[in-house]
Amino acid sequence: MRNLVAVGLLALLAGCEQKLHSTKSDVRAMPSVAVAPTPAPLPAPPAAPVPVAKPKPPPEIPGWAPPAAADTLVLLNGQPYHLLLAAETDSAHRLTATYEETPGHFKRVRGFEGYYTVTLREQSGRQIFSRKLRKAAFFKKAGADIVTESEAYLPQFLGYSRPLGALVFTLDFMVPDSDVGGQVVLLLDLAGNVLRLSEGRGPGGGPECEPALSPNGAALLTASELLRPGRPPMRFERPDAELVGASFLSDSTVLVVYAPGKAHPIRFADGMEGYGRTPTAQQLRAPNAFVRNIRTGRVLRRFHYHGYYEEMGYTIPSYQLRATATQYLLDDKRGLYLLPLGGTGVPVEMRFAAMPRFTPPKRLAEVRFEINSAETTFAFYVDTSSVQPRIRYQRLAE
Repeated sequence: MRNLVAVGLLALLAGCEQKLHSTKSDVRAMPSVAVAPTPAPLPAPPAAPVPVAKPKPPPEIPGWAPPAAADTLVLLNGQPYHLLLAAETDSAHRLTATYEETPGHFKRVRGFEGYYTVTLREQSGRQIFSRKLRKAAFFKKAGADIVTESEAYLPQFLGYSRPLGALVFTLDFMVPDSDVGGQVVLLLDLAGNVLRLSEGRGPGGGPECEPALSPNGAALLTASELLRPGRPPMRFERPDAELVGASFLSDSTVLVVYAPGKAHPIRFADGMEGYGRTPTAQQLRAPNAFVRNIRTGRVLRRFHYHGYYEEMGYTIPSYQLRATATQYLLDDKRGLYLLPLGGTGVPVEMRFAAMPRFTPPKRLAEVRFEINSAETTFAFYVDTSSVQPRIRYQRLAE
């Protein structure tokens, strides 16, 4: 089954436009002597056009794209370096792969070889390393079929983590003319060695886990694990649930949410085969949201939260407000879950019935933010001067 599925320099260009102005007059000249008009000379025959070769348009081949490159100036351990990224599709070398289209039914796909190059240089031009990877390096993490069909997109630099000793990149892969794709998180050390490959967030499905470094850069979140210096990865997979999403609450805490029940092959009412979840009553009663300590992995808080939804992948509708050190999780059927960012406080459920509806004007101490659910947009007005939660809400659109 396919897995259904984002620091450069910005050069500012200043343009200068010049205009030529001509003055015309409607006053006729009145000469004192009549002069016969001089016939105008015949125009010279036009020069024969010089044939110019038209540039050959790039071939419109699914999975092929012209080479791409970028040069980024980065600070590593306080020193400036040039980080050069390049991607190239090799149309001379074909690739093939198979995938399970539906349970028990396999399909073969074709594409082209691709190369991804990361080069690090000092400002003087001296090369520190150059690492070139082929498509096959990413088969296991993004799916051989998706990587095979995809064109070679330019790697994106996510950042540098000194505690992890890693340059962090994301590489995207897309099946042409579709919303099916995958992403891989690549870690290289400062010698160009591959430290780790991890799953990123694909565009057409999967959990809501945007690859990100923690605020202090000491940990890295991917779509399947949390990487920490000096400790084994914190894997998110569970045998009895699907990962809905994970996000940093602070430098020391991470929120992880699951959908009860593991996906398995099922036959739908219309006779089609696919994958779905059939959670047990016990799984539905168990907590599915967890606040975990990043360093130790210990679960600090656990609670029920079912306000997430699934369209093109899972979404956890939420908002972090630093003024109250709280993350607000929306359940559009119930209200808000208030989650302290530090992880030590107890999550609080605030029902819509306990929140007054908003009536103008907005108060001075109130901070306004919006959260979208699958069907509705809400605006919330949080009183930041109150110790106890005081929130007004407004239903904007459905």
